[in-house]
Amino acid sequence: MPRSCWPEGHPPAMKFAIIGSYGHRNFLLDSLSKLPEGKLVAAALWGDDDPLADVLRKYPDGQIDVPIYDDYRRMLDEAHPDVVGVFMPLHRLAEASIEAAQRGCHILSEKPLATTLADLETLRGAVARAGVEIRACFNLRGLPAFQAARQAVQAGRIGTPILAFGQKSYPFADRDKFFASRETYGGTIPWCAIHAIDFVSWCCGRDYARAAALHSNAAHPSHPGMEDNGGLLLEFQGGGTAVITFDYLRPWANEKHWSWGDDRLRIAGSEGIVEVVDEGSRCVLLTPAGREELPLPDERDLLEDFVAFLRMGSQPLVTSAESFRATEVALKARDAADSRRMVDL
Repeated sequence: MPRSCWPEGHPPAMKFAIIGSYGHRNFLLDSLSKLPEGKLVAAALWGDDDPLADVLRKYPDGQIDVPIYDDYRRMLDEAHPDVVGVFMPLHRLAEASIEAAQRGCHILSEKPLATTLADLETLRGAVARAGVEIRACFNLRGLPAFQAARQAVQAGRIGTPILAFGQKSYPFADRDKFFASRETYGGTIPWCAIHAIDFVSWCCGRDYARAAALHSNAAHPSHPGMEDNGGLLLEFQGGGTAVITFDYLRPWANEKHWSWGDDRLRIAGSEGIVEVVDEGSRCVLLTPAGREELPLPDERDLLEDFVAFLRMGSQPLVTSAESFRATEVALKARDAADSRRMVDL
């Protein structure tokens, strides 16, 4: 029986493990501290430079005193976790997820799931054969303003969604050395723009057919393999257009005058427009009846949602198929930017 199909009414306590501490590890560790039905039982370093031990010391008792392995494969074999958080340097994400899937573990992975299409297909096969679930860290789906935009579209308040714009903007700040090389970084489209690729499709309720893209590094010669600006032009299946921009040009200062990232969404439909504005904090609807500030639902936590799905089969915020699809689109869009040609998706 797949471990995502535990008998109803008898879900066991869940064992969690973490591999590495890069990226959005807080999506696992912060949320796990609030989940009585789960506990961290083991951790593994991605390498000698991994500060995971120091990271764990900042969390409450119970998450500190876990064995920390140098070899994540040995950890998987000895700890037998139900769910594994994979937070490796980006070019090694697929490697660790494949090993976890082969041992029957469900996976919460930093995005992208892989940095090459070949690794993505290998991971897809491993997940399918094992009958496990995998989630990319698409946390923006759970943010109230993006949920409100999706609900407005689903309710027909803008008619048929036709044109969409998404934005991801961050400071360059201090970036790890592996960001400097395409081979170890994978590209800014799969790392950064993938969020907008996902939330545009999710909020519109539409998949993509073709993509063209441009990207370059114009202002950060210390990291030549890390594009600091770019744009995607995507065609929706059945017609319509999406435009996505991304950059590492957002100013940053010692004093936080604004949020770390500036995420925006605009969807124009046949009968109205819905927008996520003010750094992703508000959702506004425009129709012939006027302008309306939409009420915001509660935020949905990525890990809590994943656990609820695994234990009770509740409606998931993100699915395995959607995690694979957004990664596939991002990798193909990156290739489109490299080749300066439109590609089928």
